[in-house]
Amino acid sequence: MTTDLSKKLIRTISSICILGTLTAAAAFAAGDPSISIDKELFSQAAISPAKLDEIYASQPAADPSAPSLTEQTGADAQAVSAADASVSTDDAAPAAKSTPADTPADTANTAADTADTADSTAAPAESAPPVTTPVYDLQTNHPDTPYMTKDGRPAGATIYTSGCCPVSVANILRNLCGITDATSENMCALATESGARYDGGTDPLKMLDAAAAKWGGFTYQYSNSMDELQQCLAEGGMALAHTSGASGGATGLFADNGHFVALVSGDASVITAVDPYWTETKWTANETRKANAVETETHGVVNVQTGAVGAACDYFYLIRKA
Repeated sequence: MTTDLSKKLIRTISSICILGTLTAAAAFAAGDPSISIDKELFSQAAISPAKLDEIYASQPAADPSAPSLTEQTGADAQAVSAADASVSTDDAAPAAKSTPADTPADTANTAADTADTADSTAAPAESAPPVTTPVYDLQTNHPDTPYMTKDGRPAGATIYTSGCCPVSVANILRNLCGITDATSENMCALATESGARYDGGTDPLKMLDAAAAKWGGFTYQYSNSMDELQQCLAEGGMALAHTSGASGGATGLFADNGHFVALVSGDASVITAVDPYWTETKWTANETRKANAVETETHGVVNVQTGAVGAACDYFYLIRKA
């Protein structure tokens, strides 16, 4: 019995240590907890202390689930060279590749514990609660991935220069609905195949129609109402937002030309946006951004004053999990 009790004690201590380590890693990857986005379907991981010998011998490493992507729509009219990757006047510096947000291992050691069968009265070990962390894609991570129409127009366009709509939709569907296949690359391919991709950008309605037909699991509604946007976010939904660049009292907030971003949470004061065309200097490049937005530690994630979002954006697609 002494040996059995020792094994139980080791199992308990090992489980606590593993859970603590993964929880700390998830918190680090998510950035500042005060700005983290709490959605119910992000990448999940569950740890079971079953098979003590396997867990004790080698703890599985975390498995990064997706790269970070960013994109600027309306940039198709401008050529992007390797030497100068700018797509708008205030995004002149080439975007630094952001580090993907790591997710914990999908599952670890879920089989029943067959090593300790001597004490049949032993209580089953408790599983650790899931650890969640958002995973964002940024188009700036894909300067060499083509994104053109079926006819190859505009020549040389990539996810970097032109992918803000599909990448923003990918960010929403992966994090809100748990559609892991909705990567930025897959979403861009779907836009091309469905005809949503055209010379000047991406048609968001055709994009969403194609995604709904392919995967399902969500609803979407066009709106130009801030009240409806705030209601959607308050209910746990997200929104694809479009700006023309020159809008109201927040000109140049998200971009100087046409651009899409994902709005992932918010209230009457602040809305959290994921800007797919993120660079090291973008959010300090003009006075509008300095006055109305604060970057977070997670690349691409920006907290923006709600009034400025309303002034800068001309329409939204409100997206809810079905």
